[in-house]
Amino acid sequence: MYSEQMNHGKECTRGEFTKATALFENLRHHISIYGVIQGTLSGRVFMSQDGASALLTSPQGMFLGGRPDNHLFFQEINGLLREELLSNLAATGKLDYVLFYPSDELWAETLLVVMKDLLPLRSGRMTFSHDLQGIEDTLADQIYSVNRDIFERQELIGLDGVIDEIQGGWPSIEAFLESGFGCVAIQHTEQGPAIISWCLTDWVVGDVCEIGIETHGDYRGQGWAHKTAAGALLLAKQHGLTRVGWQCWSNNVGSQRTAQSVGFKLLADFPVLFGWNKPLNNLLVNGNHYMRGDMEYGVAQDYARAAWSYAEALDQGWDWGGDTALYWNAACMFYRTGNQERAKQYYKQAIDLGWQGIHHPHYHDHIYREADSEEIAQSLTEACKMTTT
Repeated sequence: MYSEQMNHGKECTRGEFTKATALFENLRHHISIYGVIQGTLSGRVFMSQDGASALLTSPQGMFLGGRPDNHLFFQEINGLLREELLSNLAATGKLDYVLFYPSDELWAETLLVVMKDLLPLRSGRMTFSHDLQGIEDTLADQIYSVNRDIFERQELIGLDGVIDEIQGGWPSIEAFLESGFGCVAIQHTEQGPAIISWCLTDWVVGDVCEIGIETHGDYRGQGWAHKTAAGALLLAKQHGLTRVGWQCWSNNVGSQRTAQSVGFKLLADFPVLFGWNKPLNNLLVNGNHYMRGDMEYGVAQDYARAAWSYAEALDQGWDWGGDTALYWNAACMFYRTGNQERAKQYYKQAIDLGWQGIHHPHYHDHIYREADSEEIAQSLTEACKMTTT
């Protein structure tokens, strides 16, 4: 394993984790760091030989800390990511990763070293905090605490999703029942009783925790997320906790509004790097990312980069099971960069796979829908006709 061959750093034993505590002071709003260091969460710690820099992994993601100028160590961290960590995550079914780092300009050059050839994407995350003051003192109607009885109700539609969520962050259901908690909203439907919203602890560390939330698409905007989140806060207080954290992507306005509606206050808004663990998946995500950009975090639209990213995966036959929008997007990106032949190539592939246009319902929103979309479609349609005549 790569981690066993490092020269400028080493993997710490569990008993050595506390040596890294001070290195993550700038990231202290991330509860999972301290869960790993204290042994309540699974994770690994890699530290430079001089003890001044470190990488820590947790169920939440990966964290860089300490001094940013240990370039030889961070070169090894790049190899560790490429050769071991990301492939291990992919092998266990984890689609993506998030890399957290101090929001300090001194880290800019180090990040280039750490992420060399990995094609990470840049976006933002937000952390909210609640001190459990002024919360509701009873659970709302149709809101239930997640206990052993819930797991025994096999007729519950959506129970499998709750179980999958818990098992993704906790060692087992038993571990969750012992140390975690959460609420679900249950409503009777034509198909039977269904869990339509849930709010669960991602982890509990000492007297603080972080919670995550999900509401079925058909029931969003009806107040269920608010009710389940309020219920989870009540349970946190009953468990003797003093603070609850909440994290979400900076573009997830719905999650932010729900957090604020139950009294969470913004604690931090910060940039992160993220990507998908399988390289071909990551290329397609890069295509989507640079097609749109994210100016709030310094990511401009880059049609040439998006076109290259799509092509690198699509030309190897990797299209997420025939996702026609990927070929349409690639066609538009090459069209916008002036490469008409490549644009025509991907447009024809899109049509052959069943692409019906931007107004046809699609299962995701990563579709090029701009003012010139109709013009591009018409132009490429005519170009394809000329080729076949």
